[in-house]
Amino acid sequence: MSITIFLLSYFVTSFFANLRASRKYFSRMLIRLIHAPSRFYDTTPIGRILNRFSSDIQVVDTAIRVAAYSAIGSVLSFLTTFAFIIYAVPIFAPISLVIAFLFVRLAPKYVKTARDLRRLESVSLSPAFAGFDEVLNGLSHIRAFAMEERYENAFFQKLDTTHGFNHVYVGEHFFPNLSWN
Repeated sequence: MSITIFLLSYFVTSFFANLRASRKYFSRMLIRLIHAPSRFYDTTPIGRILNRFSSDIQVVDTAIRVAAYSAIGSVLSFLTTFAFIIYAVPIFAPISLVIAFLFVRLAPKYVKTARDLRRLESVSLSPAFAGFDEVLNGLSHIRAFAMEERYENAFFQKLDTTHGFNHVYVGEHFFPNLSWN
């Protein structure tokens, strides 16, 4: 019964909070759109404005609510699990404080490094996609001049560069003491 009351209160609260946020965001976007210079309307197609407007409102209406629900569920699940562990193994309480301290100290550095590595991987993936597109568009010419092996090797080289960033990311995650030089 308590779970039902909690879920009902969560859904009612999230509905009204979401509605309020959506109205506030819509009003701010509309005011900025109304006060935009006429040059903006000359250079930006109406379809793009409507698409951006509707997609931003859709994110506020759905994605934020889902993310909040997931975050609340994860926190409650963690606290419940942690309480049961402390109840079952009381000696774990001081150890968990040390683990929490290490997590708070190390997590921001890990997140920053992981973000930079993902950005590098994304940037390095662009030439691989461009090379693949070039091969597809010029396939008849490549075959006519018997250059398949050359283009294949160039493509594999681009993939190796791209996957090198991913391997560093995965390697540092699973094997922190391993040198990748």
